[in-house]
Amino acid sequence: MLDLLSILSIAIIITSLGVFSLRNYQFSIYTYAVQTFILVSIFFTLAFRFDAEQLSIWGMIAFFTKVVFIPMLLLKLVKKLDVKSEDEPVSGFFISPIIAMGFSLAISMAIYPIYLEFSLIKEAIPLMASITVFMMGIFGFILRNSAIKQILAYCMFENGIHLSLALMAYNSPEIAELGILTDAIFAVVIMSILAQRFFKYFGSLDVSKANELKG
Repeated sequence: MLDLLSILSIAIIITSLGVFSLRNYQFSIYTYAVQTFILVSIFFTLAFRFDAEQLSIWGMIAFFTKVVFIPMLLLKLVKKLDVKSEDEPVSGFFISPIIAMGFSLAISMAIYPIYLEFSLIKEAIPLMASITVFMMGIFGFILRNSAIKQILAYCMFENGIHLSLALMAYNSPEIAELGILTDAIFAVVIMSILAQRFFKYFGSLDVSKANELKG
């Protein structure tokens, strides 16, 4: 029977599919907030199970920055640009999520034994979840054209990194500080400003239109 950590890990994989595939920007941002709340729940679960105070601190910081601030920033961006749904992605709305999730799961199953070898926490499902969320972020950059969806892809990519670090090196003295310093806030702020300028110039969030800048 699955324990709480495994259930949360499966939930974070499911939400990554939601963030990736939902066409409506607001729904996608809300799903990202849910995913990050699950990530914070995993931090506190690990902190309780392994007596890791660093993860509790990291979890509290992540709650205010990644569950509250970043979704609010992105919702404000969507409202300011008055956009509701993304344009058709590279591989279509139905095919691209299947491609992204299929390859992400396959890659996670292939390389999680390596993570398991070096990880402090020997839990297969959470390690696979960290790789899957990371890869969903990578595929978000490749398969989605919308600037906002690519910001969300970056945020998922970052969630995957945070989960990997929490599992592999939770007792590192720098880990809490790293959680602060590597936070997505500044990157998301910069990308949001660029998305606004891009929209103002092209009248669209479709980054493929940037090809017009060549030459």
